[in-house]
Amino acid sequence: MACTEPEITPWPERVRRAGELKIFPGPSFTPSVWVNDLDTAITTINELLKQNGVYLAFRKADGAAGSPIVAETYPGSGLHGSAVQTVVDSRSGPSMSSVKLRVPATPKIGRAEAGQAMRLHILVHELVHCIGLSNCAHSNDDVFIGTLVIDSSGTVPPPKLGGHTISRIKKAWPETWVSVQGGALAKQSADELRKSMEGIKL
Repeated sequence: MACTEPEITPWPERVRRAGELKIFPGPSFTPSVWVNDLDTAITTINELLKQNGVYLAFRKADGAAGSPIVAETYPGSGLHGSAVQTVVDSRSGPSMSSVKLRVPATPKIGRAEAGQAMRLHILVHELVHCIGLSNCAHSNDDVFIGTLVIDSSGTVPPPKLGGHTISRIKKAWPETWVSVQGGALAKQSADELRKSMEGIKL
């Protein structure tokens, strides 16, 4: 069945130029099995984005205020999350305003609890959605695959981003470390970079 929704809905330029998206662990997420996985997922996707030149770093927020992404759990034991995007219309076209990231409260493979590698895969997949990619942008060879492939040991390989996914991420978030920094490919975090560039006119 053909996909009918847009592959990409970008965040507003003012958000993208800041170089970060904050995510707040909501009331149902904090006491769940997922709470210790969020930091690992954020570190993982930030490294993958930096390796591919995307000027974006996810940050865990201390409060819901000012956090465009809120993570919650929903009752269930499946292996699929969701990223419910709130989209607004503007002169420049539709853009993202917030995302509700939802993961199953008790993910399982058969009767066994899903391990950390599986939960990491699910979280990183949903964080890719949070950048602005819909289900129509799913890949078939990386962490953004549409149908989860579990190997014989009951787990998944470490998260990676393939060419298909990177090309769509760069359409959703076209700001790169090179373009924002006037050609200097920085290796610092977005926060460190902005601090170091204070007072310097590009």
